[in-house]
Amino acid sequence: MIRTPLRPLARVLRAREVGENPDLIERENRRLRLEAARDQARSRAEGRLVVLSLIFVCALVVLSARMGLLAATEPVALSPGISEDISSARADIVDRHGRVLATNLATHALYAETRRMVAPEQAARELARIFPDIDAERMAARFTDPNRRFIWIRTRLSPEQKQAVRDIGEPGLMFGPREMRVYPNGRMAAHIMGGASFGQQGVRAAEVIGVAGIELFFEDRLRDPDQIDQPLELSLDLTVQATVTEVLEGGKKMLNARGATAVLMDVHTGEVISLVSLPDFDPNNRPAPPTEGEPA
Repeated sequence: MIRTPLRPLARVLRAREVGENPDLIERENRRLRLEAARDQARSRAEGRLVVLSLIFVCALVVLSARMGLLAATEPVALSPGISEDISSARADIVDRHGRVLATNLATHALYAETRRMVAPEQAARELARIFPDIDAERMAARFTDPNRRFIWIRTRLSPEQKQAVRDIGEPGLMFGPREMRVYPNGRMAAHIMGGASFGQQGVRAAEVIGVAGIELFFEDRLRDPDQIDQPLELSLDLTVQATVTEVLEGGKKMLNARGATAVLMDVHTGEVISLVSLPDFDPNNRPAPPTEGEPA
């Protein structure tokens, strides 16, 4: 860019010849220079604004197209972020004579796909009748929330509960196959078994993981695909365990004790034949951990 001198010599000489003030020429040229710089800056800013506007319009078009595509696509019936490549297989646990202490039982989970629901309020009332701990109003609000497409309702169902839900006739209530951990002997050796729960969950499967006791200690062994068909055999004898439990309960009651423990061991091998601790619990319905109060 060629800049015009503020005081061009030719004009200054002519101004002096006619008696004009040469400073007026400098002021005029300075004004013209400032106006030219301002016009150039405005032109540059307008160019940048046009580019930014084009970028914004393109982004808006892409976003609108993406939203339209999502709106026109059927939702996938999966829990968000969970892959269906989930293994629920888990080896059985048996006593020294092969009697089952823990095994898997086929059951079903219950979930809702809200976009398929025909009468969500009626379904919520029927579910509250089947499951007393469900609040009908809160469940109806979840069913009618436009931001919700998928809702877990129950992770396990009894055959009677499943049939009762099926009788509701609501197409948006769906069942997913599950395998749940069960303990056929109930409280017997409960503190040794510990317990299991669900880990990752998808619509068609749920991971069964140990959370305490033998189930947790031998987690890798119980979930090893190469050993799923080979039960984990403990040194316990279920018959002896039942006998010791009965005797210990009588002694605890007679002495009005708060707790009691008994261990029966083979002195030649070191194997634990029986291990009883009272009070106990039912691992099929594990109590929630206490959140307040003092230990017993």
